[in-house]
Amino acid sequence: MKPIRIGIAGLGNVGEEVAYQLIKGFRVQNDQFQIELHGVSAKSKDKKRKVNIKNIPFFDDPVAMSHSPDIDVIVELIGGDDGVAKDLCFSSLQNKKGLITANKALIAKYGKELAEIAENDNLFFSFEASVAGGIPILKLIREGLIVNEITKLTGILNGTANYILSEMELTEKNFDEVLSDAQKKGYAEADPSFDIDGIDAAHKTIILSGLAYGKMPNINNLAIKGIRNISLNDIKYCSELGYKIKLLGNSLVTKNEDNEEELFCSIEPWLIPKNFGLSNVSGVLNAVQVQSSLAGSVMITGAGAGGKPTASAVLADIVDFANGTNLLSFGRSSFEIKNNYNTKAYVDKFRFYLRLNVIDKSGVLANLTSIFKDHELSIESFIQKSNHEDKTAELVIITHEADKLILDKALISIIKLDGVIAEPVCLSIYS
Repeated sequence: MKPIRIGIAGLGNVGEEVAYQLIKGFRVQNDQFQIELHGVSAKSKDKKRKVNIKNIPFFDDPVAMSHSPDIDVIVELIGGDDGVAKDLCFSSLQNKKGLITANKALIAKYGKELAEIAENDNLFFSFEASVAGGIPILKLIREGLIVNEITKLTGILNGTANYILSEMELTEKNFDEVLSDAQKKGYAEADPSFDIDGIDAAHKTIILSGLAYGKMPNINNLAIKGIRNISLNDIKYCSELGYKIKLLGNSLVTKNEDNEEELFCSIEPWLIPKNFGLSNVSGVLNAVQVQSSLAGSVMITGAGAGGKPTASAVLADIVDFANGTNLLSFGRSSFEIKNNYNTKAYVDKFRFYLRLNVIDKSGVLANLTSIFKDHELSIESFIQKSNHEDKTAELVIITHEADKLILDKALISIIKLDGVIAEPVCLSIYS
């Protein structure tokens, strides 16, 4: 049997683990496949690694690897939606190589174009590791639930954000303290913006929407809100009320009055009841819940990042290539995928959690309730936590079901109120 010859670009935590497993030999490699590492590319050739690459051809230019006649499939683990990662991915397919990548930013932006090239030339192109690390969520949608109509996807898609929120609850430390601890433990990058501001989860939500519905929104059109403004008090108040806060990527298809499909996507923190499955997904774990027509609600959870879990997904794609698997990358023809798809405002009504920081003086509460009355918003419950030292108070409000657009208008007026001293925290309550 002719061996499958692999080239890996990027030897970070994931790339090093993939290389190590290919050289060491993983469970089915020796018995069923001849898979060999025939090329690597990284920033440093001589960096100390747990895998010995001295006898593996080294490419200073990763794009040059895509031209090598001794390589059958390129594994791109560089990252980033442009630059050398983009050049390598397009060059690999243009040079008739198979392509495997864990690059969620690139797939969210160029996945449709890459899939078109792969389909036109009958080439293998897969990106299982781009969403939720070691969780086979793309395979679940593309293969396990292939006969189902999927109507909704809800995911805890970023381990860093989930770890921070979980640790704030567990340790009663504030956001900045937990973030610092996460960085020391390697759970958060030196610049954590992509994780805590929801960008990473947004890329993954776009990819999931492409597989589930054939609709991929542009990230610039998505409603994205991260977790920077979540305080320890928010965690405590919500726990007292029976909820946990989780950063969720939501994607669902609805029908309008003309029976046309419309797509809603958002990435934002939600209050989830403690008895819901997603609320129990803690630490760096990820989870995705899929609503489907025949299988019903399916939830899959596991390690969403890290060298070994993500390498597991990459190696699974390599095995699919070795098996001659020729599934469509998105589970449908790339020509059916609608890129830069416009998302709509959520049509359902929700209850909301509001936290307001105010000066503790007469008239503030009356003005606040007046704004609620003017916008026909009603309050289900109300808690006031006063700080007598600085004469401020935190007002915690749970609304009855309300239209988010109307609530947003009310918040514009609330922010302008004399006595409101910080931007309100507003979180949807999951039901």
